[in-house]
Amino acid sequence: MSSTLKYVPVFRARQQEILVLKETDFGHSMYPMIEVIKEKDRKNNQQSAFEIYRDLIGSITSDHVFLSLPNYIKLSNSTQAEVITFSRTILDSVPNRIDFLIQFTGIEKVVPVVSSLLNLQGEAETITRQSEGLRDHFPRLAYMTNPDSFEADIHEIERTIRLGSDFFIYDLGTVSPTNPIFRKHNRVLREDRFQGLTKIIIRSALNSDIKNVGLDHNDVISEADNSLIETFERENFDAFGDYAGIKKDDLTAGGTISPGFIFYDPYDNLYYGFKAEEKKLSQFKDFIVPAVLGSVPFKRLQERYPSFIEGNAGVRLLQDINTGIENGQNQAKFKKIAMQHYLHCMKIWIDENRIIPLYLE
Repeated sequence: MSSTLKYVPVFRARQQEILVLKETDFGHSMYPMIEVIKEKDRKNNQQSAFEIYRDLIGSITSDHVFLSLPNYIKLSNSTQAEVITFSRTILDSVPNRIDFLIQFTGIEKVVPVVSSLLNLQGEAETITRQSEGLRDHFPRLAYMTNPDSFEADIHEIERTIRLGSDFFIYDLGTVSPTNPIFRKHNRVLREDRFQGLTKIIIRSALNSDIKNVGLDHNDVISEADNSLIETFERENFDAFGDYAGIKKDDLTAGGTISPGFIFYDPYDNLYYGFKAEEKKLSQFKDFIVPAVLGSVPFKRLQERYPSFIEGNAGVRLLQDINTGIENGQNQAKFKKIAMQHYLHCMKIWIDENRIIPLYLE
């Protein structure tokens, strides 16, 4: 059982997220999770999938890294082609999942995540089969379930999970933490038979239906829900997780230029949206960045809670864009900025034993 784990940021292996993974010191209380959604991090990479993810994991500064093959991806005509291919060849097959994960035997920090394919493929005992294929090769496994499959999964998990070493993860998906279904499931998890487990609850604070074009400029995003950081301990979980300040998107291809930025404010534990006046990349530097740096939530942190700003890599990038040191005409870069700022806030929350929202201190 981990006594230090508090936060699990979830990443996909895409350019900006990889940069954040490599550049962040996660310390001893944050264990990142990598969701493997495609074989290659970029199309022209000549390395094998194992080599790509082995090297990425080796570059991450953390005690452990959860390696997950997600079971929630819903394929459509707009899904990225490489995601479709990986889903059909690896994600949909229990034997192929085992073969993929077992390659990482010997990398001590890797914790494979076992999740059910019952709702995806209609197969029974998929957790048990994955566990049997992996448990002798890894000192730790994580078992993930969700509201849709919990009642079927929990019996398999109880039979296979190792108390004291393995992790239990409850992925809320888009379900609210106040949903009666979660309360019902959490009542089971509070029973004595599940004590001694490190329990993690995950939910994306920013769901895919939040679009830049729909943001109210310099105003709270009412649809965002970051309440897990306030409630996870009360709900008897050891740690919480989310997508580190960015949206859990639908992995679709294409998209248009829509300059916008989402800024996390630990004072209120809310997200603020900033939206361009025109669909031009120059709006990031000329309009959005000055608006963020001059906003009430940013100024309040700067003046009253300086440790949330000082040493903050995301804020430093914003300031460098504002002064012209850094190029700001890159929409993807603002995903990196949002993640670095959020992760810095989580680090200060942990290291300084702060209360979020800060106004409660």
